[in-house]
Amino acid sequence: MDIYEQIENIEKEIRETPYHKGTEHHIGRLKARLAKLKNELIENNLKATQGKSGQGFAIKQSGDATTILIGLPSVGKSTLLNSLTSAHSRVAPYAFTTLTVIPGIMEYQGAYIQLLDVPGLISGAAGGRGRGKSVLAVARNCHLVIFVLEGSHLNSINILKKELLEAGVMFDREKPKVSLVKTNRGGIKINLGVPYLSLSRSQIEGIAKEFHLTNAEITFNEDADIDTLINVFLGNRVYIPSLTVVNKIDLLPLSAIELIRQKGWIPVSAEKNIGLEDLKQKIWDKLEFIRVYLKPKDGPADLQKPLILKKGQTIDDAAQKIFGENLKEIKEAKIWGPSARFPGQTVSLNHLLEDQDILSLNF
Repeated sequence: MDIYEQIENIEKEIRETPYHKGTEHHIGRLKARLAKLKNELIENNLKATQGKSGQGFAIKQSGDATTILIGLPSVGKSTLLNSLTSAHSRVAPYAFTTLTVIPGIMEYQGAYIQLLDVPGLISGAAGGRGRGKSVLAVARNCHLVIFVLEGSHLNSINILKKELLEAGVMFDREKPKVSLVKTNRGGIKINLGVPYLSLSRSQIEGIAKEFHLTNAEITFNEDADIDTLINVFLGNRVYIPSLTVVNKIDLLPLSAIELIRQKGWIPVSAEKNIGLEDLKQKIWDKLEFIRVYLKPKDGPADLQKPLILKKGQTIDDAAQKIFGENLKEIKEAKIWGPSARFPGQTVSLNHLLEDQDILSLNF
């Protein structure tokens, strides 16, 4: 029996098994077994995309973040890339015009954001159809996924999301606050940092057994269900934010555009240059960027070229990004702007920076 038949049989057994207290342990183990088989496919697909020459799928990341445009063939990804960046991705009204990864750089509010145009994704991509394995391997290494739809095929979002999930891309989810440490002895030890856990010890031990783990320390700092715990055991899930863009809205009635907005999606026309500024702002917001302006000790701040950081980063993070391995000892850090209690406040290196702060470092 090959791996696909095994997956089909387990999915059938899960569907046909009534869920209640007496079967939850069994269903948990079935789900763990199923996840391991699907994960085996992911790993095989990722290996199949490595070391291949001449396909254009080995892209070096550049800029402050990397974003990928994911959509069915011929939804206008290439036109969108060309409109947002200085890239020149080939545009034509037939499927699979883009056969490699085409990168472009979008400059916005001082940030340089790399956008990747990839071949259109089709149903079965996670299994390798339409060069899907290569596309999904690229997606796993990006900081943001942009789903690109057409107004006449809005349901295609379900295909795109399914394929990414099959490839281990968990979009718009926080990484679980559950840690797993393998140990040499002691059995399965469970540490609870929450007052209540939905999973029983029996379920946890059953899942651990499916992964051939007899000794491990599992710490829950939040509640978790079976699927979440299985993802923790697998250890290769990536957690990436996403945006959904509906292209070619110049062909849609106003009522349809309003429905798109109500879904929280972004209506644009790459060809007619409609909605692109709003999209740029949404990309900025989703990446959670902040701008920090650098000020020399005895001079004015450079307000033209900000240092781009992420929300929640500190002065130490800023120094690491500026100097890298050549970082010197910082004797004093001063701050002006939103995070300062008063202009020129002397702060520690773990001071949290905010958007449009001005920072001066003295060595």
